[in-house]
Amino acid sequence: MTFPTPENVLYEDDVSIFFDQADVNARIVGGTPAAVGGHPHMVAMTSGAIVRSFHCGASLISQRTVLTAAHCIDAVFREGALLDTFRLNIGSNLWNGGTDYVVARNVTHPNWYRPTIKEDIGVLITAIDVALSNLVQPVPLTYDFIGGGVSSIIAGWGRVRAGGAISRQLLELRTRTLDGADCMIHVARASVVLNSFSAPHIDSRFEICALHSPGFGTCNGDSGSALRRARDGHQFGIVSWGFACALGAPDMYVRISTYQNWLRSVIFKYVLGVVKHGLQSGTSAIPTPEDSFFEEDDLSIFFDQTDVNARIVGGTPAAVGGHPHMVAMTSGAIVRSFHCGASLITQRTVLTAAHCIDAVFREGALVSTFRLNIGSNLWNGGTDYVVARNVTHPNWYRPTIKEDIGVLITAIDVALSSQVQPVPLTYDFIGGEVPSILAGWGRVRAGGAISRQLLELRTSTLDGADCMIHAARAAITLNSLNSPPVDPRFEICAYHSAGFGACNGDSGSALRRASDGHQFGIVSWGFPCALGAPDMYVRVSFYQNWLRSVIV
Repeated sequence: MTFPTPENVLYEDDVSIFFDQADVNARIVGGTPAAVGGHPHMVAMTSGAIVRSFHCGASLISQRTVLTAAHCIDAVFREGALLDTFRLNIGSNLWNGGTDYVVARNVTHPNWYRPTIKEDIGVLITAIDVALSNLVQPVPLTYDFIGGGVSSIIAGWGRVRAGGAISRQLLELRTRTLDGADCMIHVARASVVLNSFSAPHIDSRFEICALHSPGFGTCNGDSGSALRRARDGHQFGIVSWGFACALGAPDMYVRISTYQNWLRSVIFKYVLGVVKHGLQSGTSAIPTPEDSFFEEDDLSIFFDQTDVNARIVGGTPAAVGGHPHMVAMTSGAIVRSFHCGASLITQRTVLTAAHCIDAVFREGALVSTFRLNIGSNLWNGGTDYVVARNVTHPNWYRPTIKEDIGVLITAIDVALSSQVQPVPLTYDFIGGEVPSILAGWGRVRAGGAISRQLLELRTSTLDGADCMIHAARAAITLNSLNSPPVDPRFEICAYHSAGFGACNGDSGSALRRASDGHQFGIVSWGFPCALGAPDMYVRVSFYQNWLRSVIV
């Protein structure tokens, strides 16, 4: 016998994210009843063994794929799985009046992180095709970059007035977008007026705002529901978060255009059932220009004015055996190419940046000629080791360059000597002003010939607040506005002076504490080289548990 629990007997479970004075039960205040069949893409996320509970809205985007907010998926996810009674109700203006569909798989964006409410997007894959009709149709997505002043429409289930009884009837509301600058001004004002200082910052690359007027808005709509362009009905946003309802503050939506590649990859992988394979047995790899003719393939991630070929500008030649952990990532059947640095952390495990692994990964497998060269200050002067397995962090996502960490597992033990030794890792949280050292192969001056000789550079860390200030200033001064925000939880900055730095070092190489040589960072990304901006490293301490799970 099943006994009702509080989850089972509630008719409503509002998971909307509002700040401070928000009425967390409010939805479409000021909305009007939607016409039957007027929003055939609408999906209600519900659960409950005896009495159903409503959680969030969502939108049907293909016969197997439902798009919603990541925080909505979180709300029905317990102990590693979706609730047993979770269903998608589709095909009615009543949230519990349509057909229930079982969910076979859920995928949230790898960079979703609730405290900052960024990358708040996810998909649900149904176990069977959704039956289409005049009341059930996928909504087309648009990947256009939507600016301000665009007439838009939202729909959701909810209250007809703040504090009133919930409405099982679908409601709709017309609204209008704000451009990024206007949104930031409105949000700053709302934070002060509504005393909502816990609200996150706005990032117009990931988010778009809409505002109707006091008494209306999507903080009063359903989390996870679609924001659509009025003129053609195409979806360009997902209800994400807002301020106190109906008080005239803008409402925040996920900007779908940012996630075009991710969405297509998820649909391609999980809906179309495509599996990528490497070379089959009996086939051969024929050298390509990438494999055969280049001596250098710089994979560093710098923004805008960068010299993509520059490395340790301002560095000095390293002593033989001074950096016995150093590993060169190389490939090429005829002439070897240098790709990235890395560090030996056990006899079988090499630590590097995820974007370095991406660069030698083709069609589901590592490039066949890829090797790890270990044991020399010359990047091609040591012993080559075959890689048996590669593991990138599951949350790595190149567009935001977060969680940029991965490991390579060698096929055999690396032979240790005075010139080959693993580097100890430290999981201490490193603050500012810590003297540090990095090493890498590269140019002795910007634009010069590459150096096969290992170079080293002394630098010093910045604390999180200083780093964010320096990075914001550099983004403006160097016109690098497409650079990602700095997150001190995942990243640590270091800075020497103009003419020096790790953007001039090798991606994937180790940042080590000068006092004991322990590694605490991995070269990840930077601004234009040698112009006085800080350089960004993966903060190794954040990944202690993950690293311990993958180290061999």
